[in-house]
Amino acid sequence: MKFTDLKDLKAIKKDLAPESGQKPAANQPRSRTVMVKSKEEEHARNEGLVKGQRVRMMDSSDTATIVGFGKGYYELELEGMVFRAVRSEFIPINPDEERKLRAAIPGKREKVIEEPLHVEDPTAELTVDLHIERIPGSEGVPEWAALDYQMNFFRQVLRKNLKHKGKRIVFIHGVGDGVLAAALRKELDEVFALSCSYTYGPMEATNVTIH
Repeated sequence: MKFTDLKDLKAIKKDLAPESGQKPAANQPRSRTVMVKSKEEEHARNEGLVKGQRVRMMDSSDTATIVGFGKGYYELELEGMVFRAVRSEFIPINPDEERKLRAAIPGKREKVIEEPLHVEDPTAELTVDLHIERIPGSEGVPEWAALDYQMNFFRQVLRKNLKHKGKRIVFIHGVGDGVLAAALRKELDEVFALSCSYTYGPMEATNVTIH
């Protein structure tokens, strides 16, 4: 396009100029991405818990790391395995108190580790009897606390074997009124579903396979 004089050029530039009061696109404010925390994460923060925090399991001396949040549960990682746990099953570890505790412990003496005569295959099938009288240390446990004691023992055994992929554990819970079997399978569905699967064995047992 050719222009005959400066007047024509100014007219064209005026038509192409942005309307009055309109800022050039470059000067428009940029939209910001707002990160919205989930209700579960907000609830965890209110309890003083965040991702990456170390916690200690109540039913054992194992320590795990919080890696996620769910509705009514937490996702914990223990030795490379992720499982679900409710808040009452663990306590947060205070890093400062942990350091002080370790500093207060005197240096450990070197122990001579004797070679065991027989090393059990960690992937071999394991049978665990959950009848209260067959659980170590159950002497004196009142009847009203028996179910909690049995479930804690079940969790402890299962978590100690989560690192052995393919391992099969047969939990014998008996027939009875079915309360223990129902509680055990409910926990497998809601807490350990990411780590293992199970099938019904005989009426008195549940077969668990570690993934």
